[in-house]
Amino acid sequence: MFKRSTLFFACVAIGVSIALFQIKYQVITLEKEYEQTLLRIKETQESIHVLRAEWNHLNDPKRLQVLAQKHLNIGPIKASQFIAMKALAPSDSAYDKYALDQLISEVADVVVGDPS
Repeated sequence: MFKRSTLFFACVAIGVSIALFQIKYQVITLEKEYEQTLLRIKETQESIHVLRAEWNHLNDPKRLQVLAQKHLNIGPIKASQFIAMKALAPSDSAYDKYALDQLISEVADVVVGDPS
């Protein structure tokens, strides 16, 4: 009936057809993913644009100045707020080395971010 070569080429043709069919649907799936990715990129860029505009508005120096004057109740420095450095030093010029070391340690912990 059929020659072996005809049967062989028919099987090859069927195999190639199946492979092309699978590749076609893989390509369609990849194209959909690509379009979704492009859409997400566009949405992200728009979000970044909106966030930058909001950031610029929130950090406007004029706006911040108005808010600071309204909520912080800060005024110019008065002469009575200054003290001489001699007033800070102990009268006997001796200091508690342990207390100073403790203070430096606490300040360093705050600067470094140690929660204790």
